[in-house]
Amino acid sequence: MSISVCIGVYNGAKYIEEQMLSILHQTMQPDQVILCDDGSSDDTAEIVKDFIEKYSLEGKWKLFLNLRNLGYPANFYHAMELAVCDIVFLSDQDDIWDEKKLERMTKALEEHPEARAVCCKFGLIDENGKSIRTFMRPARSNGSGTVKSISIEDVFYKCEWPGMVLAYRNDWCRKRIGETRFTIPHDFFVCAAAAEEEGFLQLDQELAWHRRHGSNTGGEEHRLRRLLSKERKLKEIVEYVRILEAFEKEGALETKRGKAALANKLFTMQCRYHALKTGKISEVFKNAEKNRDYIRLETFVCDMLIVKQKPR
Repeated sequence: MSISVCIGVYNGAKYIEEQMLSILHQTMQPDQVILCDDGSSDDTAEIVKDFIEKYSLEGKWKLFLNLRNLGYPANFYHAMELAVCDIVFLSDQDDIWDEKKLERMTKALEEHPEARAVCCKFGLIDENGKSIRTFMRPARSNGSGTVKSISIEDVFYKCEWPGMVLAYRNDWCRKRIGETRFTIPHDFFVCAAAAEEEGFLQLDQELAWHRRHGSNTGGEEHRLRRLLSKERKLKEIVEYVRILEAFEKEGALETKRGKAALANKLFTMQCRYHALKTGKISEVFKNAEKNRDYIRLETFVCDMLIVKQKPR
């Protein structure tokens, strides 16, 4: 199967060369690498152009310059539209891949024809490439190389699969998207759409490292003062609710089970917002008890620590 890699870039000059090198050094080389620059004001585009020329990658690697800023989700959907190969890997501009990521994830899709998408496990690094330890960490890998199915309920319960760990079948995704112009983040859509068709698999191997720093989309989520900021958390919940409502409004899910999982998550997040907004431990506890099947233990502990803090 042929392989496309799609990278959405925007003001990523500091880290993008390191990520491109990790793709260039893959044991299985991609047939197409698409980089869509969303109007960077730094040297990102020039660094990409120089990289392509330096390693004689013209033809397979292509840089596209957006005429206007599309924003994070739309820029990735644009890159995905340009992908022509059988399998599409999604890549951020500031992470690092294991050299066997393409090889092992492609093999998983080849061995599991029922899979629409596959993900790997990943670690966290800081801006200097050092490993991060954090309370809200992603699932750890046992290195077994086995695959397991991720349900649609898991996708909304955990929401822990960023685009940089995903690969999907291009024909399937094109049919699912159709003519719709989603505002939903591209990675969230791929995970949910594949999972509701019982076609989302996770490979138990750590094949990528997600870099957390102040300038990326998620910010420095591992920093305790940020994690326990009530104001920041409420803003995150409001944004997450907006995304869930977009799932509903834009008709992104097709099955009864998928729509039910979405409705449960939306209700849970609205309840969580109101409980956290009160600043009362009793309300946070009651909400966790009422929605215990849909709230992670780590989330409950985080919210309890937030409301227990003394006002500054």
